[in-house]
Amino acid sequence: MTPAGGHGARRNGGLVALFAAPLVLLVTLRSVPSLDVAHRSVHFHLVVVSSIAACALTVAVLATVAAARLRQPGVVLLAIGCLVCGVAMLVHGLVTPGVANRPGNVWVARAPVVAVLAFALCQGAAVLAPHSRLARRVAARPVPVLGAFATALAVVATVVVQDPTALAGDALLPGEDDLARIAAVLSVVVLVPTAWTHWKRYRLGRDPIQLALTFAAAMTVAAVGSMRFGILWQLSWWDYHAYLLAGFAAAAGTIFVRQRSARTVDSVLDAAFATDPLEHISRNYPDALRALVRAVEVKDTYTYGHSRRTAEIATALGARLGLAPEELRLLAQGSYLHDVGKIIIPDEILNKPGRLTAEERAIIETHAAAGADLVAHTPALTGTVEIVRHHHERYDGTGYPAGVAAGDIPVLARIAAVADVWDALTSDRAYRPGWAPEQALAHIRAGSGSHFDPIVVQALVDLAADWGYRVAPGGDVDEAWEATQDCHEAGRSDVVVGPRR
Repeated sequence: MTPAGGHGARRNGGLVALFAAPLVLLVTLRSVPSLDVAHRSVHFHLVVVSSIAACALTVAVLATVAAARLRQPGVVLLAIGCLVCGVAMLVHGLVTPGVANRPGNVWVARAPVVAVLAFALCQGAAVLAPHSRLARRVAARPVPVLGAFATALAVVATVVVQDPTALAGDALLPGEDDLARIAAVLSVVVLVPTAWTHWKRYRLGRDPIQLALTFAAAMTVAAVGSMRFGILWQLSWWDYHAYLLAGFAAAAGTIFVRQRSARTVDSVLDAAFATDPLEHISRNYPDALRALVRAVEVKDTYTYGHSRRTAEIATALGARLGLAPEELRLLAQGSYLHDVGKIIIPDEILNKPGRLTAEERAIIETHAAAGADLVAHTPALTGTVEIVRHHHERYDGTGYPAGVAAGDIPVLARIAAVADVWDALTSDRAYRPGWAPEQALAHIRAGSGSHFDPIVVQALVDLAADWGYRVAPGGDVDEAWEATQDCHEAGRSDVVVGPRR
């Protein structure tokens, strides 16, 4: 069903490279000892590690500011993960043997393991389990939770920095080596799908925050490999510091820059952990799309409301059908703009509260081609042209404007067509109230294979079942089609038929 086809691997090439490049470098350094040069400098180590800590703590502070107001689980967990990571890395640097006459100790090796594991688990919980009981609990009271973590970390860090042999710092705990290996494996297992999720969100909305979080997760995985298999004080070991510094610096810098342009860190981080694909898409709509939407809203607020809801349903259908993020983004944008051609329709026809004449119907039907021509002249929206042009085609070839059928209708247009009819049927119009969802489903399913793509219809039926709706008996697709063709919607422009509450 997805038009992504064989392009998926290419589109994910950047993410693959983020993971593969450090691995290749590590293998190369370990295989060619002459390249794995040594550099022993405890003070340089302190500077590098302190820089990592500063970047991690910067993210923690920015996230804490947002978490206190948002109570968003992902933001709170980001703050916790970066807070623990920043403090642990600071301890790691300050207890390095040789820095201010620090003696040999276990904490110098233990602290970075704690730092990486904490960041991995918190990021994993934020991205992979945002609705878990733990996530909800930390989000319910972010200030006390973060305050407790900060206090505990400050106490432990103070004790350990003053005496690196304290708190079991003079000798390994029983089984600590095995626990460190388990922690490394667990960190990688959690961070790989976390990076993948951020990467998919980046492909949806092209938000640089998602790219920075992807990079931070991938670099932390690379750091784990360098920590475990690099040779102390040699380049293969120093690499892990470089990876962590690059990852946290990218995250801190991107969040800082984005919050300055958005004027608030809240909106930046709230969007970063949204779970709805449309949230990521809509927050980064091209300016040209926003301008066209404003023009539609000025022309006809009812058409604007219908288009917004059609985009929501179409995106949900596309996600159900497994579309690639790029296709979901185009589907959402094209569905939002599918009726943009109605800008050219005279008000007396567009706003007519009764049935249209044949001549008026012919004028209305020009909106699909007119809208396609309009977006075709906007470079940022050219990918939506086929959706706008073909959203009124029928699966059997009797639609308009081109009369194409089945697989000749672009797949995204087939999805938009079902979403368009669903919202038109379930929303109030000037001459009739909205239909019950069960009734609308029956009429749409009756058109499976004639008016609509059967695969898309089944996806709608499955999606509606998740919302609590079942298909009513019977169904007349011609009645449904006619009910959607004559008038713009009116009445409850904020009607959204979705999950039952």
